[in-house]
Amino acid sequence: MDAATLSFLTLTLMCCVGAGVSLNVLKLLPSDYDSTVEPRPPGGVPILVGISWSIKNVYEVNFREMSVLLSMYFRMSWAEPRLVTGSLTGEGMVPLHSDLMKHLWIPDLFIHETREITSFKMIEEVQGVYLRPPNTILFSTLLQTRLACPMSFSRYPFDVQVCNMTVTSYKFSEDVLRLEWMLKEMWADITVDDQLPNYDFHIEWRNITTKHWCSNCSFAPVSVGQAEIVLARRYALHLLTVYVPSALFVAVAWASFFWPPEVIPGRTVLIITSLLTVISMYAAIGQKSPETSYLKAIDVWLFLCIVLVVFTLFQYTIIITIQRKQKERVIEVVVPMNNRCHRHNTPATGGSFTTRQNSAESPSPPSSSKVDGPAAAYEAGKRSPPNRLVMYEQWVEKAGKVGIPLIFFICNIVYWAVYLS
Repeated sequence: MDAATLSFLTLTLMCCVGAGVSLNVLKLLPSDYDSTVEPRPPGGVPILVGISWSIKNVYEVNFREMSVLLSMYFRMSWAEPRLVTGSLTGEGMVPLHSDLMKHLWIPDLFIHETREITSFKMIEEVQGVYLRPPNTILFSTLLQTRLACPMSFSRYPFDVQVCNMTVTSYKFSEDVLRLEWMLKEMWADITVDDQLPNYDFHIEWRNITTKHWCSNCSFAPVSVGQAEIVLARRYALHLLTVYVPSALFVAVAWASFFWPPEVIPGRTVLIITSLLTVISMYAAIGQKSPETSYLKAIDVWLFLCIVLVVFTLFQYTIIITIQRKQKERVIEVVVPMNNRCHRHNTPATGGSFTTRQNSAESPSPPSSSKVDGPAAAYEAGKRSPPNRLVMYEQWVEKAGKVGIPLIFFICNIVYWAVYLS
């Protein structure tokens, strides 16, 4: 027997087996079965459709697209009284071939937040169909879903994102089709947390409710099953790489308070270096963090650090200005006094030696010359400009040493109370 004949016989056998399976499955359906007509439970009650889903993997949380990519097992069950089950009795689950779904009425459920949904497939689609006697169908499938998840980053990196999963019927109102949770409503695999290094993951499911996302709907309310995927960002790494280093650079700028004001190059270089480092951190973090038109928590923190370093630089600028004023006032006072002393101590030119000698021996009357300006005020003791400026310099120095760290401490209390609440 050649290879071509063997292949033909193999394909024929597979087709016969498939046809046999399909024939066995189709025996459950009456000859007049119409898959476009929904089943009608006795008594006119709504069709009860049980739903549940379990999240197997979370592949990606994309904050730029505001979406979550995950895989999940989706299950639904409903009663089909038109099935011809024959001798099938008992409580056990009877597995059926998936070809039955091509000929069976299926609830038209969909997930509102889905951007993209794909069925897993290797040789056949990864799905299963079971019959729970006498007439309950259980369908299960593995799906890869990208969910739209509106996100807010005002508290980044302390943000908590809540992604909704809303399952409902597309065309049937709650009077015709009503959802209910199955025994296991919604859960996630225990390994999901390990798949998300940046987030803590957990699920919160809600009771079945009527349609609530539109206020002025022109059509009848539908039954809704909703669950929340909660993603709480882990911020320990941000504390170690952003918050602690930036606070230390601010403290390094404060070390200039304990350097003499006369050391202008060293004190200025210390403050400017700290300022440029914090600004560089702000620029680098801005490229990695989500782009928003509003301030995030990390932006507020880095802006606060920059402002406090700038305050330190301004404080030193004020001190240098006061010192320059001191030197100018000293020159205004001392130079006129030196000039006056020089005029009184210099002998007059001309005249005889005797006249100069008598003038030197006889006491001179008090000079009636007048010194104007700041020198006169300084000489009269009315005020002392250099001493007063020294006092101002001491006040500014103490205000910087105490006031700027105190502002940072108060801002820390407010910041952490607001963003960690």
